[in-house]
Amino acid sequence: MDAPTTHAATRLEARRLATTLPLYAGTIFLSAFLLFGIQPMFAKMVLPRLGGSPGVWSVAMVFFQTVLLAGYGYAHLLVSRFTVRRAALIHIALMALVLLVGLPIGIAAGFERPPQEGEVLWLVTLFTASVGLPFFAVAANGPLLQAWFARTGHAHASDPYFLYAASNIGSFLALIAYPFLVEPFLTLSAQSVAWTWGFGLLLAGIAACAGLGLGRSADATASAQAALVQTDVPLRQKLSWVALAFVPSGLLVAVTAHISTDVASVPLMWVVPLALFLLTFVIVFQRKPLLRHSWMLHAQLVLVAAVMLRIVLQLKLGWGVDLAIHLGMFFSTAMVAHGELARRRPDAANLTQFYLWMSVGGVLGGLFCGLIAPAIFNSVVEYPLLIIVGVLCRPRFRAIRLPRLVQVGIAGILLVSFAGLIVQEQQRTDSIRSFFGVNRIIDGEDGRFRRLVHGSTIHGAQRLRNDDGTVVTGRPEPLSYYYTGGGIADGIDAVRQVRGGALGAVAAIGVGTGSLACQMRPGEAWTFYEIDPHVVRMATDPNRFGFFSACAPQASFVLGDARLTLADAPAGSLDLIVVDAFSSDAIPIHLMTTEAIGLYLAKLKPGGAVLFHISNRNMELGPVVTATGHAKGLTTWLRPQRQTPELLEQMKFSPYVAVIARRAEDVGLPAEQGWVRQDGPGSARAWRDDYADVIGAIWRKLAR
Repeated sequence: MDAPTTHAATRLEARRLATTLPLYAGTIFLSAFLLFGIQPMFAKMVLPRLGGSPGVWSVAMVFFQTVLLAGYGYAHLLVSRFTVRRAALIHIALMALVLLVGLPIGIAAGFERPPQEGEVLWLVTLFTASVGLPFFAVAANGPLLQAWFARTGHAHASDPYFLYAASNIGSFLALIAYPFLVEPFLTLSAQSVAWTWGFGLLLAGIAACAGLGLGRSADATASAQAALVQTDVPLRQKLSWVALAFVPSGLLVAVTAHISTDVASVPLMWVVPLALFLLTFVIVFQRKPLLRHSWMLHAQLVLVAAVMLRIVLQLKLGWGVDLAIHLGMFFSTAMVAHGELARRRPDAANLTQFYLWMSVGGVLGGLFCGLIAPAIFNSVVEYPLLIIVGVLCRPRFRAIRLPRLVQVGIAGILLVSFAGLIVQEQQRTDSIRSFFGVNRIIDGEDGRFRRLVHGSTIHGAQRLRNDDGTVVTGRPEPLSYYYTGGGIADGIDAVRQVRGGALGAVAAIGVGTGSLACQMRPGEAWTFYEIDPHVVRMATDPNRFGFFSACAPQASFVLGDARLTLADAPAGSLDLIVVDAFSSDAIPIHLMTTEAIGLYLAKLKPGGAVLFHISNRNMELGPVVTATGHAKGLTTWLRPQRQTPELLEQMKFSPYVAVIARRAEDVGLPAEQGWVRQDGPGSARAWRDDYADVIGAIWRKLAR
């Protein structure tokens, strides 16, 4: 080869190497961004099918972790069994197939209505049929592209793990961008189209990365391939990867459940722990981590001690301090476990094997906390269990070597203790856990009231004893939001008076303790719609709450998501629809969209009305109802909360209520009771099934 040819080849190789890192990093970043962009987008599509339940997020996390494992297994197979050329052709063909038959993202046909039982299996099947193939194809890109990069001859090719940080930066930004930049401005259909274009760009990036690798000389490619021969990894090391990945993954689901149950069930709160989870990967896989491992080891001890003291002593620290302690403990524990993973990572030859076993641990952790724990525990006990296990991830604990007999004895004690805990949890009657959350029955310390608490929200209360300590007898008094003289009772009565003093057929969405049943009048036919059968069983059990047994023993119930089940009601058959499903913090958005209001109008008689109970600690929903009602040509009346210490002492909570109707004369809401007519669409945008600005509702609440 002459000198000019040699110089040309050298310049070409230099140009190829200069292009390699930015191209690979950019493609990996885009792949991760799409990977975590699809999760909230599709979960939001599914939420209306199951009443907006936070359980959808838990199942979604487990599903995506499982498919991520499958993608990592596929990447490991390609790297270990095929040359880069053949692996690239196979993967590009798969990506092209997804682009042709699997996009745009949408709910697959045949999943219009979920079953009344077996929601988890139905959800997993729905996710598989709708997004299984696209997510699988994108999931494989991270380890696959890193393995290809290790064969490029780049100066950093011997340690490609820093690209994992780039991957997690993409995941982190996608997760943070969704509630703040994507959801408020793009409809679900527009999001799906944008994701499809992003997938097409990703396919081009993968083809370019493969092309750079294939552009090397045959000798250089063979030399790089020979230098990356996989070796046998000891089983003990593989199991350590699994264990160190299990704890943060399980703790991610557990801390999210704990926060939404006992601390602050803020909408989309699951985003914060997941973002912190991804941030730990970004930090520990940097060449020079911003946070030293030794710092995290010290921080973990302090924060674990703080959390355990808070749980054991039931300390009242305030919402913000509580949240900071729990999230700080989770972040430090994940940093310790993931830091140990980063320290134990193998060389580039075993990269895909490392990610595969790490993913196994992640799936097992998610399965335990997302699916198994809710089935065997009636409260969120997996959370303190995983805090303890998280401490065992520290290097000093793993360095302890015990005799085999002692190890067997400790394992036996732990298994017996765990079995005993399961039996104890199954026998609890004060806490019932279902797919839709944890419902706890709590008697006050003075014995006057019994409350039903879902997460951190009171869903009803009944007086057990009078102020003088005597037992209450006779018809129970409606309390909490449903007391006589409150906005809900006055709104119902105003519609009743317009219709001659009595209502005909009424649909009430949401059961709670059944307090609303005691606002019925003789001759009225009320039907209660409830998504959680456990709630109906508790509310109709006279040993727990006596509203239905005393006030409406013949009340009828319809189980399932009200948006779907109410569609079965005869058209034009209802005088009033009471939508009481928004006091919890994870609200069923699909019950207050323009499509939902269109359904309500179709079921109402001429002159009928819809009453929304929109009390919510975190969201200002009045403008949403106003704008959405206006979009359907309706008028809205709002009655703000008017809470007093005297009412609070009697377990009476002034509700925030909205009433929508076609005409003012259909409702007869007097201004002296605090009702304010809303003229015009107001300050918010109407919500639709494919658009809801939850963050905007939160900002409006904060601005009040």
